Amino acid sequence: MLFLIDYENVGNVGMKGHEYLDEGDYVVLFYSEAKKNMERRVLENITASGCRFEVYKLCKTGKNALDFYIASRLGELVGGGYEGTSVIVSNDAGFQAVRDYWWSRAPHRRRVLLSPCLEAGIVSGNENNQRTRELRQKRESLSIGKYYEAYWERMRIKAVLKKLFEGTPYEGMTEKIQNILEKKDNTAKITYLTSLHLFGREDGLEIYHKIKSCRELRQPWQGAGNEN
Repeated sequence: MLFLIDYENVGNVGMKGHEYLDEGDYVVLFYSEAKKNMERRVLENITASGCRFEVYKLCKTGKNALDFYIASRLGELVGGGYEGTSVIVSNDAGFQAVRDYWWSRAPHRRRVLLSPCLEAGIVSGNENNQRTRELRQKRESLSIGKYYEAYWERMRIKAVLKKLFEGTPYEGMTEKIQNILEKKDNTAKITYLTSLHLFGREDGLEIYHKIKSCRELRQPWQGAGNEN
C-alpha cells in the first residue's frame, strides 16, 4: 500500500499503526518547519519495516501548500506506474476531491482512500492478509461491562486451577490447562482430546479427571460420562 502522510495535519496521532508497516508498503511523509519532530520509535519502526520511505519538507509556507505537494506526488507515482491502493493520511476534508477524482478516473485497484492514521488506512484497504485481520480484531468495539465480567471470570478460574494443581507435577502447567478450558464452544470431548494431545495419555487423563471433578470450574459439561 502507498501511504501519503500529511504530518503537519495529523502529527504523531496519525502515525498510529506504524508497527504494522511491512516491506510491501510505500510511505511518503510530508512535513513542515512548524512540525518537524517525530518520536524516535516511530521513525525507527518505519525504517526497520523494510518499506520504501520518502520524506518531503515544505519549502515555502502558504495556504494548503502541503496539500498540493501530496496531490502532486500522488499523480507522479500513479503516472509512473503505481497500481496499488493509496491512502492519504490526513484530517483535511479537502482531500475528498482528490479521492473522488481518482475513484472516477482509475480502476478499482488504484483507488485512493482517506484516513486519520496509518492503522485505519490499513484496515480500510481491506487486504486479505494477517495484519488487516489482526487490526480488525484489535479495533473491535466491546462492551466494557461484559469484558470486565469475563476478565474476572478468567482470574477466578486461574485461582481455582492454581489451588487444584498445587503440589502436583502439573502446577506449572495451569496456564496451558486454562487455555483448554477457554476454547470457543468447549465440550467434554474437546477438553479430553486436547489434554491427551498436549500432555500425553497418562498425564492428560489425570488432568482431565481433575478438571471434571472440580465443581468450582463451572464447566457446562461437568458431570458428563467418561470420554475414555
